Amino acid sequence: MRRTMFFLVAALLLVLAGCSSKPATSLDGNVGSDGESTNDGTTKDEQTGQKDGDQTKQDDANLTDVSLLDYFLPDGSSAHYKGEGNEFAELDITVARPAEDYVVIHENNGGSFIQKVYKLVGDEIQVLQEEHTELSAEVPTPAQLDAMEPTRIYLKGPVAVGTTFDDWKIVETDVAVTTPYQQFEDAIVIEQEGDNFINRIYLVKDIGEVKRESIMTMEGEDDFVVTSQLETVTQP
Repeated sequence: MRRTMFFLVAALLLVLAGCSSKPATSLDGNVGSDGESTNDGTTKDEQTGQKDGDQTKQDDANLTDVSLLDYFLPDGSSAHYKGEGNEFAELDITVARPAEDYVVIHENNGGSFIQKVYKLVGDEIQVLQEEHTELSAEVPTPAQLDAMEPTRIYLKGPVAVGTTFDDWKIVETDVAVTTPYQQFEDAIVIEQEGDNFINRIYLVKDIGEVKRESIMTMEGEDDFVVTSQLETVTQP
């Protein structure tokens, strides 16, 4: 029973600015030797600063709402995972996006029904709720979502090897992983390691979790491995 509960708990989830100074101008309106004027009245230095600022904003966007929220299925989707190693490893999920930057997942593993609430905040996906609830539970209202407080981080940018959040770490990117659903070539792997266990989650853009893997090592015994692998996906 202790082993079973151990593996039931496995879970999980970017900013710069700059400024520039304005050069002095001569009486005829041309910029002095410290800067060179352009057709729109700005200096090349100012234009460079604007471009750098625009690029920074674009980079931040690519690392936050574009890429991180893509690691979930679209609103109204559902998925089934084949389980091995434990009776509760097989599970079904449904995905809802009731408000901007929020994702709510209902997960049923046959033994419990869990509601998970995620929110994009800056460079990270925060977990606001991860609790057992009734099978008939409805998706939280916007007011209920706003009242929730973060409990941990599910994923953090940049999506690169070495990024850490809480006791998790991105350990691989662009990984090939085979599931009953299909083979993926561009998964990222996040990992949590303890004294005698390792939890791994494989994430793919536009889908999210495609595989979970929990490994418990015990002295004098073979490793105890539990996996949940994506088997079917239904999208609206």
